[in-house]
Amino acid sequence: MAFASPTGSASCASIPGLFTAIGGLTLSLTALVQFLSQGTALFLREAGQPSEVISLVFLASLPWIMRFLWAPLIDRHGSARFGHFRSWIAATQIVIVVLFAGLLLTDPSGDVVGLMLALALLSAVMGTQQTAIFALMATYLQGPERVKGLTIMAFCYAAAGCLMGAGVLHFLGDLGWHVTVSAILAFTCLVLVALALTRLDAGRKPAPTEVRLLNQFAIFRQRAARRLLGVATLLNISVAATYGLQSLMLIDAGFSVSEASLVSIVGASAAGMAGGLLARPFVERLGGYFAAGLIGAVMAVLCMIFGLFWSASIADHWIVAFILANSVVVFGLIPALKSILMGLCGEGRKATDMSAFSGVEGFIFIGVLSTATALADTVGYGSIIFCAGLVSLLGAAAAIWNRAEHPGMETKEVQA
Repeated sequence: MAFASPTGSASCASIPGLFTAIGGLTLSLTALVQFLSQGTALFLREAGQPSEVISLVFLASLPWIMRFLWAPLIDRHGSARFGHFRSWIAATQIVIVVLFAGLLLTDPSGDVVGLMLALALLSAVMGTQQTAIFALMATYLQGPERVKGLTIMAFCYAAAGCLMGAGVLHFLGDLGWHVTVSAILAFTCLVLVALALTRLDAGRKPAPTEVRLLNQFAIFRQRAARRLLGVATLLNISVAATYGLQSLMLIDAGFSVSEASLVSIVGASAAGMAGGLLARPFVERLGGYFAAGLIGAVMAVLCMIFGLFWSASIADHWIVAFILANSVVVFGLIPALKSILMGLCGEGRKATDMSAFSGVEGFIFIGVLSTATALADTVGYGSIIFCAGLVSLLGAAAAIWNRAEHPGMETKEVQA
């Protein structure tokens, strides 16, 4: 298996263990994100903290989206000998280890200022690491290899939810904050050791770059990028609305917190693993846009049917079935849309273009999520989910109509 070189030559020697590294890094990073966003909130609530304090957890995640501000530094600076992107991944992992060690000095039942500061710093550092991972993939993977790498990434996104929800939090959560953080700290140290033993792009000269700070959004000069953002936004309406409402629906239906977490985190993640794997042949054979259109249409119809028949007396198993089925489809969108985005990133500015696009997409996603959640009590779950599905159906139609906008992901070239 050959990888396209960053300098534009036809191919370069295969990077040993690249797919394994992508999977391992994604699994570890996403598991940490799950702990920061879900586990921290659980510990704070258990400690008796009010909801306004717990809401700061999500505010502390903003640096994750803001990573496009410093993404040009990833494209411009790096060690060719140690590995341009590997140097960033390893450096951020060292900082993650230090910050998790610092979490041992905090207490959810006490003053949470230090805890929130640590969460904000972790969000910034972990976002930087994800940007470097995406840039590594966009640089060294092409065509079917890119789709395979994104499929592995989607699978590991979902697997991380199972690992953190059913593994760490379920078995260690009752032992307290410090025991749980200590276990995660040990895990981050193991990841650092594994990085030291993995070469990744060590010894490979990165593509020259002209990217500069304050020039992060050059990708949107491309008409194709603007169209992709429009399609992704429409499709993500259903994703964001369902994600924001599923926990509320489960609690209102009479599920306990433990039962709801098993469905919304563990069950949905397990379903997502299947969705990521099932989407791969569609993306490879049909291309990113056409696959996204078909997958998005299924998601939209599911939401519209569920929204149409929603009532306060709906059976519990139908709520669970909707959440799991929707998770299968949602995770299938990841390799479809990301494969198109990676093809639009310029040489020498993979990290900048990926993070700029994801940052704008993230702001829109959070806006939809928060709006849907805020309107739940007044408008109702059924109306919100039905309308979200209707909008995403337009996104699916737009994706199919735009399938020729990105020739790098057309069927004949993907299969070449």
